[in-house]
Amino acid sequence: TPDIIDNMETKKFVLIHGEGFGAWCWYKSIAFLEEAGFLPIALDLTGSGIDNTDTSSITSLTEYAKPLIDYLSNLRESEK
Repeated sequence: TPDIIDNMETKKFVLIHGEGFGAWCWYKSIAFLEEAGFLPIALDLTGSGIDNTDTSSITSLTEYAKPLIDYLSNLRESEK
């Protein structure tokens, strides 16, 4: 499958954790993806992982997903 990987339009993966976790939960997957030639990034959502926001202050999904939305909004066109 190296030919498939070489011909992919993008090699970037954005990994998002589930509730109660953080970006840390992807450390093994990131290592495997990097070894295969991909460019993974794992983000902490609001109040998760190293983000110290008090989770009881998060009142909407938009607020919870803000780090993801900000990251995706700042990608160059060639990275989308």
